[in-house]
Amino acid sequence: MTYPLREDRGADPFSRIPPELGARLRPQVPSLVEEALEGLRHRSPGHAPPLDPGGAEGLRRVIAVGVHGFLDRVEGGAPSPAPAEGLAAEFRALGAAEARHGRTLECLHTGMRTAAAAAWRRLAVADDLTRDHMGVLGEAIFAFQEEISGAAAEGHARVRGAGTDALHRRRIRLLEVLLAEAGTEYDARAVAALAVAARWRAPERVAVALLFPEDPAEQVPALPPDVLTDLDRAEPCALVPDPDGPGRLRSLRRALRGVGAVLGPSVPLDRVPVSLARARDLAELVRAGLVGGGGVPRWSDHLPTLLLTRDPALVEELARTRLAPLSGLRAPQRERMADTLLAWLESGLNANEAAERLRIHPQTVRYRMRQMEELFGARLRDPAERFELELVLRARGLLRPPSEGGG
Repeated sequence: MTYPLREDRGADPFSRIPPELGARLRPQVPSLVEEALEGLRHRSPGHAPPLDPGGAEGLRRVIAVGVHGFLDRVEGGAPSPAPAEGLAAEFRALGAAEARHGRTLECLHTGMRTAAAAAWRRLAVADDLTRDHMGVLGEAIFAFQEEISGAAAEGHARVRGAGTDALHRRRIRLLEVLLAEAGTEYDARAVAALAVAARWRAPERVAVALLFPEDPAEQVPALPPDVLTDLDRAEPCALVPDPDGPGRLRSLRRALRGVGAVLGPSVPLDRVPVSLARARDLAELVRAGLVGGGGVPRWSDHLPTLLLTRDPALVEELARTRLAPLSGLRAPQRERMADTLLAWLESGLNANEAAERLRIHPQTVRYRMRQMEELFGARLRDPAERFELELVLRARGLLRPPSEGGG
């Protein structure tokens, strides 16, 4: 007997499958399920935990539900809303259960594919089924698998998402405790407990990275999983474990490419607020343009600049007293003389090298330095005085507005 295909009643392939095919396969459901389980054992030997007696029974039941649901669709020609939702709920529950046990959906997918392949093989040898029968049946199998896989994935994602959100909250709480302002007593036992709950291996040393995207709407790229992040703080930041480890800075720079960021000093876990404070200092210099912001600047690479710009009022007082001999000159000349003196000091008192730094003729440097000797006298021959002069000139050069540059 040859089963006629139903007239096409829409895009749903189930509307064209002869209902007799469902009745024909239904008695074979138990053997199809067992064949699927056996195929699963052979294909996925690493999935022993889900296939212990309890796990195998649960999977057997779910595969049977799936096969019966498919045959219901074949026999009915189209799903009624209640059974369809009931089937979807069954597979959402399965996906959720797998997620709670920390498992993927591979067992389910493999089992259903194996059951479908077994049913296909059994029908393919029948003399009364045509190529058209097999084509529409294959289309229906594919559509059904997509449907139940989507339901299972939804349940799986819902549980994983809830777990991920909870873990994220615990990691943020841990970060808050570690960033607590200086003066707050560090509780090592509490931090250890929070780290365990947040699934974070506490390292010996860490560093705080402050993030400041130029565009507030800019999405910060995903950082390595062992980096604690909180992008919703007033100061978005990250806590970087083992910041001096091999390749750590390179990977951080790669992850933060295109995002403004600075890295504070490496500190023990109980001194995280110190790293945060230092990172703030460096961030101020980056925003002021005194330190280049490309490539995640490190606090430890800019110590002289941090030191010299720490107290502008002190720099001004040093300049007033140590550079007093220049005060009688007109402003443009005063700036040229100060720049020349700094270049001369930085060049080890070498006029030719100072001229190269300033891009002027060496004779110009020598002429200005003769004027400087008249102004400063013996102070230019005293190493301690020269040190103070160079110190204040460097600091003054960092703090003065760019428009005041000399030449």
